[in-house]
Amino acid sequence: MNDLPPCPRHAFAFSAAVLAFAASGALAQAPPSPAVADRAAEYQVVVERNVMIPARDGTRLAADVYRPARDGGPAPGRFPALLTRTPYDKGGAGGEGNFYAQRGYAVIANDTRGRYASEGTWNGLANDPEDGHDVVEWIAAQPWSDGKVGTFGTSYPGGTQHALAETTPPHLTTMVPVDALSNCGVAGMRHGGAFELRFVNWIFQTGAPNSKAALADPALRRALVESGQRIRQHADVLPVRPGTTPLRLVPEYEGWVVRALRSGPEDPFWHAKGMSVVDHVKDYADVPVLHFTGWYDSWTRQVAMNFEALSRAKAGPHRLIIGPWTHGGQGSNVAGEVEFSREAAVDLNRIRLRWYDRWLRGIRNGVDEDPRVLIYVMGSGDDRRSTEGRLRHGGSWRAEREWPLARTSPTPYYLRADGSLDARPPAEAPSRTSYTFDPRHPVPTIGGNISSNQGLMAAGGYDQRARPDNHAATDQLPLSERRDVLVFRSAPLAEDTEVTGTVEVRLWISSNAPDTDFTAKLIDEIPPNADYPLGFDLNLGDSILRARYREGLDHQAPPLKPGAVVPLAIRLYPTSNVFKKGHRIRVDISSSNYPRFDVNPNTGEPLGEDRRTALADNTIFHDAEHPSSIVLPVIPPPR
Repeated sequence: MNDLPPCPRHAFAFSAAVLAFAASGALAQAPPSPAVADRAAEYQVVVERNVMIPARDGTRLAADVYRPARDGGPAPGRFPALLTRTPYDKGGAGGEGNFYAQRGYAVIANDTRGRYASEGTWNGLANDPEDGHDVVEWIAAQPWSDGKVGTFGTSYPGGTQHALAETTPPHLTTMVPVDALSNCGVAGMRHGGAFELRFVNWIFQTGAPNSKAALADPALRRALVESGQRIRQHADVLPVRPGTTPLRLVPEYEGWVVRALRSGPEDPFWHAKGMSVVDHVKDYADVPVLHFTGWYDSWTRQVAMNFEALSRAKAGPHRLIIGPWTHGGQGSNVAGEVEFSREAAVDLNRIRLRWYDRWLRGIRNGVDEDPRVLIYVMGSGDDRRSTEGRLRHGGSWRAEREWPLARTSPTPYYLRADGSLDARPPAEAPSRTSYTFDPRHPVPTIGGNISSNQGLMAAGGYDQRARPDNHAATDQLPLSERRDVLVFRSAPLAEDTEVTGTVEVRLWISSNAPDTDFTAKLIDEIPPNADYPLGFDLNLGDSILRARYREGLDHQAPPLKPGAVVPLAIRLYPTSNVFKKGHRIRVDISSSNYPRFDVNPNTGEPLGEDRRTALADNTIFHDAEHPSSIVLPVIPPPR
């Protein structure tokens, strides 16, 4: 396959022997890491700043252009191009710009509409499909371009790649969206009908202080930066009401967040091009795409959704890589309080270089033979504390043929009245557990699939015990001690159990509130040892469902009737973890996870317009007629 030497430190090439499939469906031997290109720099670099690219409506979009150079001037000839479109200031792309230009690519870093040096008014991703299309075609028409255009970018700049692909630019050739914003009405922004507050955080801390108005007025920018530093206070008094916060001074940002908070997942707002990939697969460009995400990323589920939908509908090829990373953390083997093997950290630039060399330069470097899916399976560590003070959870890479894995065995574990998780369905007479959910005292968020979290919450794996810096925490006790957290635990496992895929919690519930939330969190309960004498309750994934969306995200169900028992299903993010022998599988059920998600006031008022709160008496049923369960995607051990 790849005949280039391996990159030093945490990044290695595949060998053909590694790619022999075992009868079980997995590879016979796991590759140590995603393959890389270790091609040395060949060129100098020249940069042209603030090149203004016209969009179809006349708005000019600013770009920095990095070109291969010789002897201080542009190198002769035509080169393939790489584009990133960002709301975070194109000047921040200098590292990638220089790296790829030195290796024979023209690199274009473009401010999105209404951000930094680009003209126009910001409106989320609404303009990015057409704007991105126009920038791709402008690049292809330049005398230094060979007409082939690839894209790169992480998070929002990953979303701008999907946005332009939904318009099928003729010269778009390949893409590498990393942790890419997409399918925002399913999760990522609006999540199971609730709202992920990290994007409210983005508006207050990133969007508004770097708006066109703020960048033109230093005093306004200082005031908006200071306002953003009070994000915990802003979050505590949500929703945003027009004209009542400092956002009124940057009306495009106020208008966007108010619209987002008031729009349920059924609203067309979340299904427009730029916001959703799965709604626009038919229009999506049929080009090779390498999808990247991490088990603790904020877009894991959405990236997996994109891969599944596009790989079925397009020739591609489409490839998927999922590591144990937090958002944008591909270069690290750490996620919160948890440490993985050294090979978990990868060299993203060189992985992408190998992909681009194949699809933009035509180099036969083994990419065609790479596995369709490469995942990092967490959980093979020794459970002790590393020298840096983190849980050594460990893990290793494994190649797969597909996602989700065809050999998955969906395995229900049933919630029992005594707090156990049991593979046997309950046989007892009516059985239930009730608790009171007080919106004024929500369950605090401790880690998880989070980004844009400055000052509000932290991403990754954490022992589920409150700390003084956890927002909304009123003590420093384990979350399991709270009255409004229902804990269900398996017996200590008799053998290692691998869970890889999307987890679903199926509940039978009732409430005296017209609308309320239910949350679920999957935990690897690690037994006590000398380093962790109280054990370690490691969060693997969580999710939420607003009861008004219990019948589906395409419409609001009627209000709950007091005492009426109804089913609902909470879909967690995908994960891959080995629950080791002696560990317990645990699921926590509650009605809040704040500030990861906005808090349901329990009043049934329109989304984003509530002013009141009420207590809710919520009940989980776990009997023969109402067998609440968590369904785990268990992977049978290899033969």
